[in-house]
Amino acid sequence: MLGRVRRPLDRAFERRAIGLEALAELSSDVRAHADSQGKAAGARQPRILVAPLRGWAAQNVYELVIAHALRLRGAEVALLTCGGGMPVCELGWARRAHPQPCDRCAWLTGSVADIAGYEHFKLGEHMPWGVDPRRAPTKPRGGGTSRLRAASVTNTSWLLRGTQLDGVPGAPEIANDFMVAAEGVGHAAATIFDEFQPDIVFLFNGLFGAEHAIRDVAAARGIRAPTYEIAPRAGSLVLSQDAAAPDFDVDALWEAVKDKPLNAGQRAEVLGLLADRVRGVGAHESYFEHTEDDRESLCARLGLDGAQRVVSLFTNVTWDTATLGHDVGFASMLDWVEQAVRIATGADLALIVRIHPGESRWGSRDDVHDVVRSQLGVIPPNVRFVSAREAFSSYTIFEMSDLVLTYTTTVGLEAAVRGKHVAVAGDMHYRGRGFTTDLMGPDDLARVMAGESSPPSTADRAELALRYAHMFFFREMIPFPAMEVREGKVLRIPKTAAELAPGADPHLDWICARILDGAHFGLPDELAGSPLPVGG
Repeated sequence: MLGRVRRPLDRAFERRAIGLEALAELSSDVRAHADSQGKAAGARQPRILVAPLRGWAAQNVYELVIAHALRLRGAEVALLTCGGGMPVCELGWARRAHPQPCDRCAWLTGSVADIAGYEHFKLGEHMPWGVDPRRAPTKPRGGGTSRLRAASVTNTSWLLRGTQLDGVPGAPEIANDFMVAAEGVGHAAATIFDEFQPDIVFLFNGLFGAEHAIRDVAAARGIRAPTYEIAPRAGSLVLSQDAAAPDFDVDALWEAVKDKPLNAGQRAEVLGLLADRVRGVGAHESYFEHTEDDRESLCARLGLDGAQRVVSLFTNVTWDTATLGHDVGFASMLDWVEQAVRIATGADLALIVRIHPGESRWGSRDDVHDVVRSQLGVIPPNVRFVSAREAFSSYTIFEMSDLVLTYTTTVGLEAAVRGKHVAVAGDMHYRGRGFTTDLMGPDDLARVMAGESSPPSTADRAELALRYAHMFFFREMIPFPAMEVREGKVLRIPKTAAELAPGADPHLDWICARILDGAHFGLPDELAGSPLPVGG
């Protein structure tokens, strides 16, 4: 009842947040231009299914703008939305909260699809049980495959904002519902693929429940399913042909550039970007308006006397897709933190544990400090925790450190550029690139914390890390000047089809060409390092 009462306000808010009227004007202009171009006689147009599956304003606009750009390059585009029916998704537990979140989410994605003017498919209309999530079975067929169970654990952790879910009400049922939803999405996607016969399916992220299921169906049919994600560099996207976009599959790109020294221009631009990041400029998300970067203040806060060996440890948000499934020699990120604190107990060093600020921004059931204290009973005096709410600069922390420990955070790359000894515990994209010590378990962690590891020379390691940082920020991440998004809010979109037409923006040309031909998205020399748009 409350959801229905709030419906007009919710929809008015969503309409403003996404700029629906402006999107309608852009869509109308794209249709006019596409119709005037016509189709090449006898030529088969590539068929692309673009999938705005959730009512997330920024992502929906990215998806529609890319769909329009593909249409202006001759592709036959259709849109795939959810339309309801999943008993649970990353927006909520629809089986228990019906009509939310479907009522709000499906309305927004449906509105985007309506103004776009493309053929529109809805997963919900092809679910075995229909669009009402309450009619879905409560268990997957046969208990679910091992792959399906693993995906449901990831999705449940993301929805419930934690990995320590024993005793959390509803957690087992939600995990079951994610498997049920994935089976339903797989069935619906197969039916829609039969009807539309896509050559390509374009998806967000690739790790969330529905996208995971759709990618499986596409792979079984030999259909390419490239994915995209908002990049750590503001104003840009990262895209992938095969891996999920957040996994940063840079093997081929790094192999091509790792032995090429940076020229003066490349060196200046990457050093400038890294300096901006220290000042809180140029990242896609900022956690504090101002950070305390005074070393003396930090030492006083942490009780450091300057004589001890300092080891800093930087956590990730446990339930984020950047962390889940990236374990190597530790059971989890929390296990890694606990092992580091155990090793530090009684050792002649100071261990600083910097909790990721995202815990405060987004919330988390896994309070790292509390979890470790519950396991150990007491935190040793030479271990200091910097909470997620404390606005101390992570850069100041690692600059005063003799060793930097990371799991999957980009902080390790930035520390390595500055010549710091970095030991990586998780399956991170910069692991194994030659400028970090890569840990395979607690024994390796103990050795490196004891100072027994012998890394390559600092100068060589820092230079290689700088080369990698340029590749990562300027080749892997593709500027997207067609839009301006800040803190998840859409501030600017294209006004006319001419802004999206071939030749108007070389980066958009590159994205569309790679979606169409399946080649690697990594930028070539002539596009890498180009300036970001104003406001990016």
